[in-house]
Amino acid sequence: MMKIKSKEMFLDAIQTDRAWRRKELTNIQIIIYKSRSAYTKTLIKLGILLLYSHWEGYIKKVCEAFFCYLNFKSIKYIDLQPNFKAIGILSEMTEILSHGKFVHHQKAMDFINENFEMKKFEYDIKSVISLQSNLNTEFLLCILQMIGLDKTHFMNNKYFIDNKLLKFRNAFAHGENIQDNPEYIIYVDDFNDLCKRVNNLMDLFENQVINHIETESYKNS
Repeated sequence: MMKIKSKEMFLDAIQTDRAWRRKELTNIQIIIYKSRSAYTKTLIKLGILLLYSHWEGYIKKVCEAFFCYLNFKSIKYIDLQPNFKAIGILSEMTEILSHGKFVHHQKAMDFINENFEMKKFEYDIKSVISLQSNLNTEFLLCILQMIGLDKTHFMNNKYFIDNKLLKFRNAFAHGENIQDNPEYIIYVDDFNDLCKRVNNLMDLFENQVINHIETESYKNS
């Protein structure tokens, strides 16, 4: 588990993680560009799988770093935006109510009634980084709402995320025979464009979270 005790440590953690991901994507683009034509299609398929893995992996890593930082800050719920209060209540209720006995249900009510807002924010990092099978737009928007980020640009890229990146990734990952299907023909320029757009989305997500921390907009104004 990461220990992030300052803004500087947060920046170092996510930028170090991003650097090796960016290098790998650049390397696969170079390999595909220099490959013999007989190998290009196969390498592009591998490139799509690598591209998606970095898309999901980086979003997960930034989320983990953000909540590690917020946990360390030990801010009271009353001083945080409503989305974090919702996270706290849901997290506590899920743990308590999972026991299924009335005595635990009573504890759930006690948690809410006993001046909940004066408690310090604490979130189980594993519960936010345990992503669903696919990081589609629906789940991405859930993450944005949990952190408290603007979703406009990501909504504008919904078709690209769900009907291009995920569509290609799922077909290749599941071993579907789509070699004669024109919908899945990807040329080198197409792959480079996919890389560029995914990198742009990762940059946007990173910048929004950094700004969130720098301006402390996660706090009540």
